[in-house]
Amino acid sequence: MRSPPPDLAPEQLAGVLADGWGLRAVSLDYVPEGGGGHHWVLTGAAGQRHFVTVDDLDSKPWLGTSRRAVFDGLRGALSTAAALRDSGLPFVVAPIAARDGQPLRWAGHRYAASVFPFLAGRPHQFGPYADERLRNQVLDMMAALHRATPAVRDSAPRHVLGFAGRADLDAFLLSPDQPWESGPFAAAAHRLVAARAGDLRQLVTGFDRVAESTRLARAEVVITHGEPHPANILSLAGGLVLIDWDTAALAPAERDIALIATAGNAGADRYQQATGRELDPAVIGLYRLRWYLDDIASAVRLLRNSHRDTPDTTRWRQGLARQLEQLPGWLDRLSDP
Repeated sequence: MRSPPPDLAPEQLAGVLADGWGLRAVSLDYVPEGGGGHHWVLTGAAGQRHFVTVDDLDSKPWLGTSRRAVFDGLRGALSTAAALRDSGLPFVVAPIAARDGQPLRWAGHRYAASVFPFLAGRPHQFGPYADERLRNQVLDMMAALHRATPAVRDSAPRHVLGFAGRADLDAFLLSPDQPWESGPFAAAAHRLVAARAGDLRQLVTGFDRVAESTRLARAEVVITHGEPHPANILSLAGGLVLIDWDTAALAPAERDIALIATAGNAGADRYQQATGRELDPAVIGLYRLRWYLDDIASAVRLLRNSHRDTPDTTRWRQGLARQLEQLPGWLDRLSDP
């Protein structure tokens, strides 16, 4: 996130970190990066550094419908990451346990704080894998991750197919002419999506149709990261690591591979040879469509409800226009046999 949460004071967060992890901050510097949480670098008296993440429990609807449910879901995902790390996967960047052994602590009524090792690595740019060597390394990483399923099969959460913001997108599609007056970008955002309401309705219907037709193909599950795109890969001196495990869950292998293989599914063969697991192109397509609808519906959820003019809401408003430009291509893919 580009801006810190306005209702969480730095002193309050410092108190949570001191009480929960025994970390006394000489400095707590906000890091305006990422899109799934708020981040700080904590520096202690001896110069030791930790990476601190604060998740907004109102912004992770895939984990639950209440703050308590989201907190519990996030704890399950991060506990899964810790179990994977402890099972011998060195590329898993899991949280440091708090004094009570848990991977996160409440920070007020709305937020959850977690602490990670500070890693001086080189991040990669969000988007498709343009570097074939990096893509192959990450495919090998996914093969190792999916083979580790027995270590967490009985404890990991199970992914429920869907996309964040679906309730808000469905509500809009039921009454597309109803104006939005909930914030500075509401009216402009409404004009954008109202002009494409018919196409959006067709796309959501198509998603549901493909989800139903691939139900049997999605029956076999492995432990997945959920978002292994390049921006969640760090290059360190000792190799690659994978960050941001809040989406970790049992799901079809295609959930991960959809974000790594190219549009023509180049790379899928490498994964299949490494695992002996055959991937279903229709399921790969389904998870790519899920990702696209997640972006659209999340923007609708944010901009049709109360919001302020911040760097983050500006980014969502600008991103919505770019996403809607891709609608014709997605409709064409749905119509392909």
